[in-house]
Amino acid sequence: MDVDQVDVAQIGEAIARALVKRTALPPYEELRALHKTLLEHVQTLMPLAEKQVDRLNRGTVAWYEKRSRLNTIPHELAQGLGSGLQSADWHVRSLGYTVQFLLNNSGLAQERDR
Repeated sequence: MDVDQVDVAQIGEAIARALVKRTALPPYEELRALHKTLLEHVQTLMPLAEKQVDRLNRGTVAWYEKRSRLNTIPHELAQGLGSGLQSADWHVRSLGYTVQFLLNNSGLAQERDR
């Protein structure tokens, strides 16, 4: 996907929905739909974030921290949503933080702020 085709506002909305403080757990189907949306955003943002991180000076603390975080994402995705409502809520929240990390390191957030 081309950088110009990425809807940063839509991604931000999905992140906000994932990270909202809940007083009651939403229905499992709602979490499943949000999980699917977040996975799509990961697929869009991952190559962009990897490209930005690879531009950093290799061997620096910043590069290592970001590269290590990127390397954990496939393992997080492989865990899936979980079978219970609480685990699904936790996985959606975790994925929300992951998408936030990817957006912050994709180069798109800076363009949005201009």
